[in-house]
Amino acid sequence: MTASTHNSPISLDLTREEAWVVHAAVVAAIERRVDDEQDPSEALDLRRALEADATFEADELESLLEVLRTYAEADAPSRDRPAVRRVIDDVEAELA
Repeated sequence: MTASTHNSPISLDLTREEAWVVHAAVVAAIERRVDDEQDPSEALDLRRALEADATFEADELESLLEVLRTYAEADAPSRDRPAVRRVIDDVEAELA
């Protein structure tokens, strides 16, 4: 994926279900990094941005996309997969 040309923060317009799933994905990323003895600060920053107003810089959106993809492939229960897929599509569109 090419780098984003966005110079300003990007807000994600998430439904309640999507916000819940994104939050679950970010928490799973934090837990995974702590369990693997890796620095969780990037995932913690994503959680703060999500909980504040779901506004992200382009590099944060790229990190969020990685977190969402990992969640979709490894951690997401089947009920969360449609919502996480929608958010992945939305984030990819924002970064295009």
